[in-house]
Amino acid sequence: MTARLGHIPADQSPTLPGESCQHFWPDGTFRYDLFGPRQHLQALHPENTRTHNGIRKGVVSFAQRVSDGKKNWREWTVPVGGDAILQAEQVLRVGGDDVYISQQAFNRWRGVADLSALGSNYVDLDYHQRVRWKEKRPSAVAAAVLHKLEEGGIPFPSYILATGRGLVCVWLTELLPPMALPRWSQVQKALAGALTEFGADKRALDAARVFRLSGSTNSRADWDRRQVGMIWCQGTPDTPTRHVFGTLADEVLPYTQAQIISLQAERAARHEEREGRPRQSGQKLTGATYWSTVHDDLQSLRRYRNPVTGTLPPGQRDIWLFVAANALSWTRAVDDMEREIRILAMQSAGWSESESKARMSAVVKRARQAVSGKMATYNGKEVDARYRMKVGTIIDWLQIEPAEMRAADLRVLIDTDRRREREAERQTESRRRRGAKDQNEQQAARLELGRKCLHLSAKDGMTRDDLAVRFGVSTGQISKAMKEARAAAG
Repeated sequence: MTARLGHIPADQSPTLPGESCQHFWPDGTFRYDLFGPRQHLQALHPENTRTHNGIRKGVVSFAQRVSDGKKNWREWTVPVGGDAILQAEQVLRVGGDDVYISQQAFNRWRGVADLSALGSNYVDLDYHQRVRWKEKRPSAVAAAVLHKLEEGGIPFPSYILATGRGLVCVWLTELLPPMALPRWSQVQKALAGALTEFGADKRALDAARVFRLSGSTNSRADWDRRQVGMIWCQGTPDTPTRHVFGTLADEVLPYTQAQIISLQAERAARHEEREGRPRQSGQKLTGATYWSTVHDDLQSLRRYRNPVTGTLPPGQRDIWLFVAANALSWTRAVDDMEREIRILAMQSAGWSESESKARMSAVVKRARQAVSGKMATYNGKEVDARYRMKVGTIIDWLQIEPAEMRAADLRVLIDTDRRREREAERQTESRRRRGAKDQNEQQAARLELGRKCLHLSAKDGMTRDDLAVRFGVSTGQISKAMKEARAAAG
């Protein structure tokens, strides 16, 4: 490993390929006592060190594949902490086939819309789908994965689980608030991109993902690979290495956060120098980025209108949920979208799963048509089957007032006046970052210059040209400063 890798080893000798955890999987048999469900839950959902009792808010989501003739999947939530650990141990005692746990914590329901905290990055490797790797032992594939990461200068994961027919690589981090989701998602995509050759599942990168519980069994795997468990770790099984997310992101992504800020400032400065005027707009939003921002605005509006519970009053629910569901249809896979819609319906309207499914069926149907390639006809042309909605239409439907646009800090769902205000705010902030003075400071400085010029003109008979040379400014600025100073004195 190179010195630049952004990990915090649990000891002074971080593990290397072919070294640690071989004793955890010597002959294909997992040592349950070393990294069982308790250690797995403690690693993914650590205690809150800022409280005296270590209790955190939020829930862990459990899921299990079942065959009861009605559903093939059941899911439930348990509060983070000791209750979740006891639940994990109990469910394995009762029957440990195909048990899954969420990698993140949530407020009430498993969904990105209800995310409580981020505490890990991960990549699911379906290496059984790759000809080169499908016949290899899990430990051999894990060693190859570590070698690939080391070649790319990417930090080693905290641990690797063998899941029966694949591997899950997990990079534990400190707990992050939901607002870190955009950069967290970038790290997810970068890690998956680095491990593409091992069958990295690009559909399993969202924050609401569940993976198999350590100590459970995979009913679909070969008999000698059924048990799920750790085959490699950095640190020790009870305390795997926990990365600093900011350092991990800087190591994985093309640019560090500091470089991004610097580049943005440089581009803005170059643009103003080239054009002779400030930029007229911020980042252009298109496609999925636009609809993602619309969804964020809708959430901000909902929380502003009811900051206590977030529930919308009757008369607003159907329209708000229709627009929100439509935004999700442009940014999420259909299955993920349906789960997020159910959560939004419970949060904003208190609807049951069946009620939200019935009311939002048209949006889901359109999304499925779009995925299958089916087009809709609009004004004689074939277009994407999903609904397209103009900003003005959404504002009218939801009756968003200008005061709400400002107070909720909306970015897209705004009128022309608010858009101009936001542009002025961006320009002011841009000038401030480059060290420019605000208008009041400029006026005060100009008044002081004018007073000095009036004094030197009366005392030494200096002309405007002389004063311009003296103070290193234009004669026009001298005239304006002297005029304002006379007005202030008289």
